[in-house]
Amino acid sequence: MNTRTLIASAIAIGFLAACSKPEPVVDAPRPVVVFTLASAPVAPAALYTGEVRARYESDLAFRIGGKIVERRVDVGAVVKPGQLLARLDPADAGLNAEAARAQLAAAENEFAYARAEVLRYRDLVAKNFVSRSVLDAKETAFRSATARVEQARAQAGVAGRQAGYTSLLADQPGVITAVGAEVGQVVKDSAVVMKLARDGEREVLIAVPESRIGELKKAGRVEVRLWTQPDVALAGRVREIAPSADAATRTYAVRVSIVDPLPALQLGMTAN
Repeated sequence: MNTRTLIASAIAIGFLAACSKPEPVVDAPRPVVVFTLASAPVAPAALYTGEVRARYESDLAFRIGGKIVERRVDVGAVVKPGQLLARLDPADAGLNAEAARAQLAAAENEFAYARAEVLRYRDLVAKNFVSRSVLDAKETAFRSATARVEQARAQAGVAGRQAGYTSLLADQPGVITAVGAEVGQVVKDSAVVMKLARDGEREVLIAVPESRIGELKKAGRVEVRLWTQPDVALAGRVREIAPSADAATRTYAVRVSIVDPLPALQLGMTAN
């Protein structure tokens, strides 16, 4: 056998060795943790986002119409009972009060004259100087004058109170959350000028779909967490569920009262 034949044989054996499959490696057995699954009751939970609001909110308006000549508070102002918030031009209300007082004075003069006439004609009838029918006419005029005095007195009282209605005062302590009129604007009576959020209980207003209303009514526990303090859970209770759904969103407005609010709780904060 020559040298070339030996080299060829060696190369062929190398190729065959390279093409052969390696021996499989058997992994050592590893321990396995086994758990037994079983059904367990799970309390239903849902997360809703809402806004912190006051339980009592009031729309403040003037009782009469007129032109606003002064506004003393802005949005966010803390007000006290009796504090002046805005004022109308008192000129028209003052003129109405003066006219009512003048009408009352005229009615009182007519009353005094009618009373004097009745007394005089009663004396004349007693002396048979005039007939009874004349006295009846005088007594009718006297009763009419009495009624006109009462009417004029009532109108004067209303006009006098309306003169005081030119000032808009806060009737409760709280915070002004909205202002709907500015100085120089002419407003009608009962038109909302400001909104007042009263001090006291705070709550979160959320929107709940109709499919979850039943679960919310049966909720035994409600937690409120502020966006600024997500780690602090405040106790809450469902105070009110709207009787009808919103026409646009088809959700129900739900008010959740905060049982023990934090001092840092402010109106308008976001809460879950």
